[in-house]
Amino acid sequence: MWLAHALTLSRLPIAVGLTQTYGNAAWSVALIVIAALTDALDGNVARWMQRRGHTRPDIGGWLDPLVDKIFVVVVLATIWVHTHDAVLIGLIAAREIVLVPLVVVYLARKQPTSHLHADAIGKAATIAQFVACAVAVAEPPWALPVAIVAAVLGLAAVVHYIVRERRAVTV
Repeated sequence: MWLAHALTLSRLPIAVGLTQTYGNAAWSVALIVIAALTDALDGNVARWMQRRGHTRPDIGGWLDPLVDKIFVVVVLATIWVHTHDAVLIGLIAAREIVLVPLVVVYLARKQPTSHLHADAIGKAATIAQFVACAVAVAEPPWALPVAIVAAVLGLAAVVHYIVRERRAVTV
């Protein structure tokens, strides 16, 4: 699983790199694209390694979402420093703003959170969030409409997670 975890953890220095390249659209977008690729690959690599008999305890179930949140916070803080656009930041972060407290409530109540994981809607929301971040650093005037799409998809994903979790609990 080390390769999958390395891909996940690589988003941390990528986020730091983005803080240094902000203002250079090509470098900033390249770093966001690389981060998106590592996000797409880490789970696939972990599943591939598992099928091949690598069954060490998998920390990816909590490491990937944690690193995702840290990446988003660093990127959005960087965008904020340069734009001071609270609406843009709120829209891009909408899913996390709702999902993180929801997971905390579930964990505090000792409720299962097994269905609060990404599926097609969640993956679409993640892609939209990465695109919104890339547009925000490269073409700020176009960022708001893309951020709205990211917010709508992100909130739809949260609603879908909640519905799926409730169905699983009542079944």
